[in-house]
Amino acid sequence: MEQILSEVYKISLELKELKEKLERYEADKTFEDWIPRKKLMIFLEYGETQMCALLKSGDLKVTEIGNRKFINRQSILLLLEKKVKA
Repeated sequence: MEQILSEVYKISLELKELKEKLERYEADKTFEDWIPRKKLMIFLEYGETQMCALLKSGDLKVTEIGNRKFINRQSILLLLEKKVKA
């Protein structure tokens, strides 16, 4: 029984370490002020059509590099603040 508990503890530590590595990796993948379009889609739970409409609205500051689009973090925060209902 102790051996099983020891193995479970060891696995939980390894899992914690992997989660921390993944968080660091995700943080390193983006620039602080620019968010990839796909990440914003996931955050907003938007599909392609909704995201396209949002980008065309002009409410977000967007830059394009090749086929990839990046959205300025501050413009996202401003849009969220603008949509706050009192």
